[in-house]
Amino acid sequence: MDFPERSDYRRAILSKVKKPCRYIGGEWGTSELENCQDPGKVRLCFAFPDTYEVGMSYLGFQILFDLARQMPYVCVDRCYCPWLDMEKELRKRDLPLTGINSEIPLRKFDVVGFTLQYELTYTNILTMLDLGGVPLKSCNRGKDDPLIVAGGPGALCPEPLRDFFDVFCLGDGEVLLPEMLEVVKEHRGNRLAIMEELSKREGFYVPLLDEGSPSTEGRTYRKRVVLSLDDAFTPSSMLVPLAGIVHDRAAVEVFRGCTRGCRFCQAGMIYRPLRERSPESVIDIAKKILVKTGWEELGLVSLASCDYTGLNKVIEGLTPFMEEKNIVLSLPSLRMDAFSIQLAQNLKSLSRSSLTFAPEAGTQRLRDVINKGVTEEDIEQTFEEVAKRGWEGIKLYFMMGLPTEDSEDLEGIIDIAKRAIKKGRQYKHRLRVNVSVAGFVPKPHTPFQWEAQASREYLSSTGKWLKNQAKKSRFNLSYHDPDQTFLEGVIARGDRKLGAVIEEAWRMGARFDGWSECFDLNLWMKAFEIVGLDPHCYANRARDKEEVLAWDHIDIGISKDFLWRERSKALNGELTGDCRSGKCNACGWEMRGCPVIGKVSGRS
Repeated sequence: MDFPERSDYRRAILSKVKKPCRYIGGEWGTSELENCQDPGKVRLCFAFPDTYEVGMSYLGFQILFDLARQMPYVCVDRCYCPWLDMEKELRKRDLPLTGINSEIPLRKFDVVGFTLQYELTYTNILTMLDLGGVPLKSCNRGKDDPLIVAGGPGALCPEPLRDFFDVFCLGDGEVLLPEMLEVVKEHRGNRLAIMEELSKREGFYVPLLDEGSPSTEGRTYRKRVVLSLDDAFTPSSMLVPLAGIVHDRAAVEVFRGCTRGCRFCQAGMIYRPLRERSPESVIDIAKKILVKTGWEELGLVSLASCDYTGLNKVIEGLTPFMEEKNIVLSLPSLRMDAFSIQLAQNLKSLSRSSLTFAPEAGTQRLRDVINKGVTEEDIEQTFEEVAKRGWEGIKLYFMMGLPTEDSEDLEGIIDIAKRAIKKGRQYKHRLRVNVSVAGFVPKPHTPFQWEAQASREYLSSTGKWLKNQAKKSRFNLSYHDPDQTFLEGVIARGDRKLGAVIEEAWRMGARFDGWSECFDLNLWMKAFEIVGLDPHCYANRARDKEEVLAWDHIDIGISKDFLWRERSKALNGELTGDCRSGKCNACGWEMRGCPVIGKVSGRS
């Protein structure tokens, strides 16, 4: 069953699994796809190591899919990780994991490209390779096997997965994907030649051909960047899901990078420099996508959409069109200030029920440590505006286990929530307050990459204390599972030895570790014991400045010296300016000319 006609061979098992719509394909927007049985075309399958409803919500997946299918020599398909019940049925019937539309097994594609968004999806990658008939390790693949490629933020910390991938793509996919596919087309059928050619080019890391290690004076691999979003590829349409997904709406990326410089935020560091899309371009892209897809909601996407300088122009330009089509506008993130509240007030897509904000820390001192840039005045003004304008609820995001955290900072979380409740009472209504607390993970390529992660015991006791205090104060508080936070920290800062643990845990049954109903830390601890590694040495150990880190050979464009200086400022409670402060090195980005202020970023 290598190249079946569109058949009913899966129909027998669809009635036996949850959410069969995850597996049937045929979404709106796929009718124009080229036939992947054409032997003259490069066959590409985008693979997302989580469920359909998660993968279909990822905008980067949609952008690259549209880019690939507009390349005349490429045919493209997708696959998502099957849920436990579907995996069981596939194995019982000895059926392969296939492209969702073509029904071609993964092993028959020329390229299978995974996106690495979250460390707790890594065992799902092995599930998909194994079900697709692809040898797990790069060194065991033959000339007829596909090229297994990874991109996304996880590719910038590649060592835990180096055994399983042929190529890591470092940086922006709009520039990397076409170049990679050109090489595949030129050397099609010769895996080694493809890897050798890619290894010579900036932005591609081929572990099998790299004999060095971060601890030696080996090669450094630099990420590739699209400097102008207006000049980069933009999708003309999106695939519309068959059923509800996490973010069920059309979406346009308004800028990439971030101005804020939060020291805990990996995305804010690795997506630098800041690059904005022009309002005219945003409006044009949004109209095209909305007309082609029929979505009734549009999201303006970025790490902090309220910081987009062209926001008012975009809203003004889209309002007549959206009112005519009865389309609502949403912003994924709001900052804590009066402008955001006023903006939310004017967006029909945001119901009167709730608004979401992220103070991150309970005291001004700790917010200064993490460079959050939210003041006590901002918080008070936000609560004032929310209550005065009649919103019914508010959700607040915090972290626990941040560097230098003490009991006063934790008490501050409770105090901030109580202040929100009190402000609602001043305006004669009960303001519903929900608080979510996540354990802090010191991620690579951030100023806190040297810090020890708080222990599971600390996070567990702290979470329970916060929840108890919230109960006394009559508001809802939830906290992230400390065991999952621990494993995330282990894998995030893992080295190449960790691959053996990931494989062992997978063989023992680890699946969908990011889903609480599937996660089993005991299984992982047994895997660490079998392999002979101590997970606490990865998560709970502080590093010193001179230590070589497992990701030092990946150059994201920000030097370790800059990150260390930011760490030193953090411990002193000093804030740092952003890209728009007029200082070219405020964001630390130093690879090429800065697109924000038009100067050359040199090492500061």
